[in-house]
Amino acid sequence: MTRLAIHGAAGRMGRRLIALAAQDDLLSPVAAIEHAGHADLGTDAGALAGGDMLGFSLAESLGDTDCDALIDFSLPKGFRRALADCVERKLPIVVGTTGLIPEDEAALHKAAKTIPVLQATNFSLVVNVLWKLASEAAQLLEGYDIEVLEAHHRFKQDAPSGTALTLAHKLCEATGRDPEKNLVFARHGDAPRNEDDITVQTLRIGDDPGQHTAYFAGLGERLEIKHVSTSRDSYALGALRAAKWLADKQPGRYDMADVLGL
Repeated sequence: MTRLAIHGAAGRMGRRLIALAAQDDLLSPVAAIEHAGHADLGTDAGALAGGDMLGFSLAESLGDTDCDALIDFSLPKGFRRALADCVERKLPIVVGTTGLIPEDEAALHKAAKTIPVLQATNFSLVVNVLWKLASEAAQLLEGYDIEVLEAHHRFKQDAPSGTALTLAHKLCEATGRDPEKNLVFARHGDAPRNEDDITVQTLRIGDDPGQHTAYFAGLGERLEIKHVSTSRDSYALGALRAAKWLADKQPGRYDMADVLGL
């Protein structure tokens, strides 16, 4: 049984993590954490997630609760607090927060010297397969135009999504492109396509949980490799799987490819 803390518990992902963890025989959610001043502080975590009472409430910190791993789906400011707490407690951390800056990545690298750190921009099994297949397609279709399109709900704060950025960087790696030179994030006006460009376009529409498409186009034909999410549960289930896997690992950096054996 893995005792689990969830940081960013009042968010859309946080609530699903609580609900799904409570249904998993190998997981025991024991703490739900949010930033100070949140309107739901003090609410039972189960009620917050729309399920049965779990006997602990949404709180500002982990306090003296014992746990085996922490999942962070918050904002960069919240992530920094969560990482500091995990380093202090020698607690494994699963990081799903996106929009991190280089200093945050450096802090993760340093933390991994003392605790297990698993970071992913997407925890879905299918998305991780998408990354692998798209990389293989990019190598096979030499000379084809490559583009990336992503769509998410109107409330998402960062753009492009971390998943789209990971996809774009994997395509660059597979084809020997330089992300600094070849990734394009906007086109307008007089903006002809350069041969090695990979454009990453963003849509923010309604309540869309997420779509990511890699395009490989030649003259007269194209291949599209697309992932469509119909709920956040695929991401939440992957994160819970990652937490169970990480709980007994040695300090170091891990990702979902390690968890899934890809």
